[in-house]
Amino acid sequence: MVVTVPSGETMEQLVPTLVRVRRENADLAAVMLRPGVPAEQLPDDLPADLRRLLALTDGPCFGVRASLHPADEIGYFQDLDALADAAGIPNAGDYLNIGSVNEAPLLYDRRDGSIWVARADSGLWYQGCTLERTADSLDGFVSEWVAGPRFPELVRLPAGDGDEDVLAWDDWWRLLQAAGRVPA
Repeated sequence: MVVTVPSGETMEQLVPTLVRVRRENADLAAVMLRPGVPAEQLPDDLPADLRRLLALTDGPCFGVRASLHPADEIGYFQDLDALADAAGIPNAGDYLNIGSVNEAPLLYDRRDGSIWVARADSGLWYQGCTLERTADSLDGFVSEWVAGPRFPELVRLPAGDGDEDVLAWDDWWRLLQAAGRVPA
């Protein structure tokens, strides 16, 4: 079965569906989709699209390999000196650390709204990494990479013939299957 992710899908269309499917599947313990934070309680300095997402679900955990920071904790993750050193970038302040993927920073580019992941060159990300652009927008990142067929690529899970057993144990992938977002 081929599943197509709708082009132009917004977080407001997607997140409520995922929350409903999560409620229907209590056995997916590693998936956490908390209620959103009222817009007036979100920090004013957050980008508009990040505010939209955190108003829908605050600090979601996409299984054990990827998550977004809760709104009240984002400030704790903004010392990006280690990232600047590890990635060799002079402009770490252009990025907002919004979460993690396999314990490495998930970044929002304040200049254009694109989403980036720090990928370890070898070993741990802070020992040397490169930044990989994953999406042009937060909506696109959530739709394609978090809640779509590119999730295994995001978290570097094997996918394809012979590797289905690995995905079968991933709670977030199982949620996506139950929601009809990826092949069952």
